[in-house]
Amino acid sequence: MYPLVSLAGAVAPFVGGSVFPGGVDATLVGIIVVLLLIVFGLFLFVRRILLSFTEGLRRGREGGE
Repeated sequence: MYPLVSLAGAVAPFVGGSVFPGGVDATLVGIIVVLLLIVFGLFLFVRRILLSFTEGLRRGREGGE
C-alpha cells in the first residue's frame, strides 16, 4: 500500500518550507497563539474578580453571609 501523506509534505517544514498556506512562518503563528492565550487568561481572571466583587456587594447589602 502507498502512504496517504506524501514524503514532500512531511519533510517540507524541516527544509525551509511552510506547513501553513501563503508562506506564513510557524514561529509567527506560535507567537500569536501564545499572545491570544495570555489575553484570554487575563480576560477570565478579570471576569472572576468582577463577579466575586459584585457577589460581595450583594451579600453586604443583604446583611452578610
